[in-house]
Amino acid sequence: MALMLNAQKMIYDRLTTALPGQRVYDDVPNLPDGQPASDFPYITVGDDMEVPWDTDDTLGSDITFVLHVWSRYQGKKEVKTIMQNIYNALHRQVAALDALATGVRVVDCLHEFSQIFELGDGATRHGVCRYRLRIEKE
Repeated sequence: MALMLNAQKMIYDRLTTALPGQRVYDDVPNLPDGQPASDFPYITVGDDMEVPWDTDDTLGSDITFVLHVWSRYQGKKEVKTIMQNIYNALHRQVAALDALATGVRVVDCLHEFSQIFELGDGATRHGVCRYRLRIEKE
């Protein structure tokens, strides 16, 4: 838990900066059933997991985190476009992430996988992507 909050703030800040106009939430917003398509698309920061990545003289963390993309666009194009924009904003973007870091130094950020689901309502598309972030305490 040592660096998870630093990582979440950095990722949130990077997404809101690199994807202007794209709504990014810490959790799925409380929206009523049958919410209108105008409430879409949006990104939510999902679950994360931290594993110590310490050396003899440095405290660090290896953090995997999941991002969710929600869309009501007919087809998968919108979800794929947003996921590509997320990839462009995060994958191997050490300098851009490091510029937003507070109290940590970014070692790397790697895309691990992406997947798209069609929800049972026939209207909602759900994209899931996972990244691995390695950071060290300054």
